[in-house]
Amino acid sequence: MKKQSMTGLKTALGALAIAALAAPAAHAAASRWAESDGGRMRLVALPNQHGGYDAALQIEPAPGWKTYWRHPGEAGLPPLVDIRGSDNVTLSSTRFPAPEIGQDEGGRFYGYHKAVGVMLELTSAKPAAPARLKATVMIGLCKEICLPFQAEFELALSPEARPESDEFMALATARSALPETPSDDFGIHASRMSDDGKSLQLTLRLPSGATPEVALSPSAGLAFGPAQFTPTGPREGVLDLPVTRRPESGPADVTILIKSGSRAMETTLAAE
Repeated sequence: MKKQSMTGLKTALGALAIAALAAPAAHAAASRWAESDGGRMRLVALPNQHGGYDAALQIEPAPGWKTYWRHPGEAGLPPLVDIRGSDNVTLSSTRFPAPEIGQDEGGRFYGYHKAVGVMLELTSAKPAAPARLKATVMIGLCKEICLPFQAEFELALSPEARPESDEFMALATARSALPETPSDDFGIHASRMSDDGKSLQLTLRLPSGATPEVALSPSAGLAFGPAQFTPTGPREGVLDLPVTRRPESGPADVTILIKSGSRAMETTLAAE
């Protein structure tokens, strides 16, 4: 395991341990595994230190199969999680580990060939009261063919739950794999739309001198062509994102994930 991943895992373990020690004994929430020819998935959830719950959607593609990031690239189906109908919890954020970035038979590919944990942050309106998570989850699993895989999960959640080892490690591992937020040595330090509105230009500061890998998740109606990176210094450069489509109305933004060396960073910018 890389040094950064190990550091992230230790931090995640520590955060979960604090939450666990602060709570009386009760069972953690873990669903059954839902299985298909292309792999399997389940949900695991535990109370966090903010009066809500941290959950992980664990996805394990079968050997030779793949699944997708928050945006699949040029083809594929990203995970879709619907928890309408749940009691005393709402979904406030969904976070993905850094994906593989490359090409496949469908074109640009953002996704995973190995087990992955998607982190779900759940907010509770009544933190001291029990909750019930009802989730409909659909993911894409692909090999020679692509199979939409849908499953229904229902978990009883207790604010007093303490983790068992399996659930504890599932959440800690998923959290440790999340990309960083922007920092002084790794981030987007300036952004501007070109005068003709055809390109979003970003000034990057990077931890590695290698050409960065970039994955994009634009909002509805917004699309980009292939990114072009031009170095301007040992660990700096300009990333040019050609705009190929804009929404007819309303704001537009893009979530950008950048991989540089052994690190990954993610942020969301207005495409204005």
